Amino acid sequence: MKILIVSGFLGAGKTTFIKRLARNVDQRFAILENEYGAAGIDGARLGQNRQGTQKNVWEMTEQCICCIGKKDFAASVLTIANVVDPEYLIVEPTGVGSLARIIENLRQIEYERIQLLSPVTIVDVYSYRRYMAEYPELYQDQIRSADTIIVSKTEACQAEEKQRIQKFLQEINPQAKIITDYASTMTWEDYQSLLLGGRYEKEVQDTQSGEKMPETFSFENIRMEAPETLWCFLEQIIRGAFGNIIRAKGQFAAGDQFLQFDVADHRYSITGTEQKNAGQAVFIGNDMNEDAIRQYFKKCAGNQKMKYAARHVS
Repeated sequence: MKILIVSGFLGAGKTTFIKRLARNVDQRFAILENEYGAAGIDGARLGQNRQGTQKNVWEMTEQCICCIGKKDFAASVLTIANVVDPEYLIVEPTGVGSLARIIENLRQIEYERIQLLSPVTIVDVYSYRRYMAEYPELYQDQIRSADTIIVSKTEACQAEEKQRIQKFLQEINPQAKIITDYASTMTWEDYQSLLLGGRYEKEVQDTQSGEKMPETFSFENIRMEAPETLWCFLEQIIRGAFGNIIRAKGQFAAGDQFLQFDVADHRYSITGTEQKNAGQAVFIGNDMNEDAIRQYFKKCAGNQKMKYAARHVS
């Protein structure tokens, strides 16, 4: 079993990239997804729109696989290798996980049937300055430990901005292959090469010294009266009404529609979805007003009973 790690900070576009990878490779693969918060959102999204590509998706939602959950992580990888035995396993870590630590954890269980491929890190062209300023050690770790760095959301960027971020990334990781227009320039062969490369031999070093990490909390069994209510809620998030929320996502019924939303770095999107599970939402940030968000959902939940969970990301 060959393992490809697709890393990247919160909201960079890891799940979107994995779905695009699935459409552009011949190989079938399984996915191990380390969701933040108790409510798994991306696992359901990865299972949608398979377009003929068979995927098994596992979620680890309670522990960060780079630190406190590393034993469970290693056991899960070994179980997938020995029981399911896929040719490839894609690991999508939480956005606040140390890539160097994950690599070292996987190297502890490498043997002739498990091989670590060169990792990929996704970088959001709109957010890299902010996250570099707020979480410099973690952000540099994810960039420095990758062999391929893919810049996302560049479709509307000018050439000068692409050159700036390429220079920024090269200063941190001069040896990395940097792709600033993956959505339009990556070919079938480029996607295939990510899975067909040899064993990852690069030495990595965990340089984090206890940097303060964001906190998360989540809700389940939620809904809203109408799509307009969700729109107003997201507007309040990006304006800072609920504190410093750097990432949020969820899916739930809003009136007679079932919607999913994403918030990242003061931007948000709302789309329809056919995935009609119990409503879920997760939030991550610092100094968040959890009680205000809880009251907002309570007001919009009607007679439904919400399930709430909170934890720290370490």
